[in-house]
Amino acid sequence: MIFLTGVSGYVGQRVARRLAAAGHRVRGLIPAGEPLPADLPGVELVRGDILEPASLEPHGAGVDVVVHAAAAMLPNAAEKVRSVNVHGTRHVLAAARAWGVRRFVYVSAVSAAYPKKNSYGQSKAEAEAIVAASGIPWVTLRPTMIYGEGGGLHFARLVALVKNAPGVLPIFGPGTAKLQPVHVADVASAIQIAVTRDEAVGGTWGVSGASVVTFDELVTRIAAALGIRRTLVHVPLPLAMVAATVAVRLSPSFFLTPEALIGLNQDADIDFRPFAEACGYRPRTLDDGLVDGLGVTEARADGSSA
Repeated sequence: MIFLTGVSGYVGQRVARRLAAAGHRVRGLIPAGEPLPADLPGVELVRGDILEPASLEPHGAGVDVVVHAAAAMLPNAAEKVRSVNVHGTRHVLAAARAWGVRRFVYVSAVSAAYPKKNSYGQSKAEAEAIVAASGIPWVTLRPTMIYGEGGGLHFARLVALVKNAPGVLPIFGPGTAKLQPVHVADVASAIQIAVTRDEAVGGTWGVSGASVVTFDELVTRIAAALGIRRTLVHVPLPLAMVAATVAVRLSPSFFLTPEALIGLNQDADIDFRPFAEACGYRPRTLDDGLVDGLGVTEARADGSSA
């Protein structure tokens, strides 16, 4: 039995479907009051909260693997990000230890590897250290920017910005940071590998796509895949940080926070080849992924349509 946190999320639902389709028994954790996700055949759904340890205790019967994918991301407040990502991970580990599981798979993020970490990256790095010191056989995965049809969170918001921009799209910073976006199906595949392959145990693995692009190039490829043109205008990063600070004060839910800009202006490419060589991980290219992720034709994804 696989116990999966974050089963209602963009990644979690796809992981649950993939594992169940492969014949695994999956028990997914849903916080109280959150709607039950539809279309999860063969997945047992239970109520609980990773911030409430007692709510986890009843759900360990038969569990031998835990996949911890629940997380709080920006623009949540730093206090909430740390509470969910650090304390929540401690609670799930404690439950896993009590249940006697044989493997703990932690879904971290590339942000944990940034030289200059925002609160999200700091929380993920701290949680990674807690997992590695847990005494439970563990696997840590570091996905890069996740994309696909309908998401993930940051990619979907970037696509919306590209779509809604009136011909000119402001880029906050130089746009030269290297990215290596990963398709959500490849993330689900990586998690399945982490669950099933003994070679993965004890490793912190980069989970990225097969293409490295700059931020500017990613925006241009998204626009081309959508069949539109956008002129990119760069806003110097110091000015962008000031503007983001003001925007967040006016609209606390604005996602391009100063902390988010720190992340967007750092290289987020991460080498997937060690994971590929050790465990057989095979990601798709960005062009192939955009065809599926945006529901467009291959001609557009190649930029051949205006």
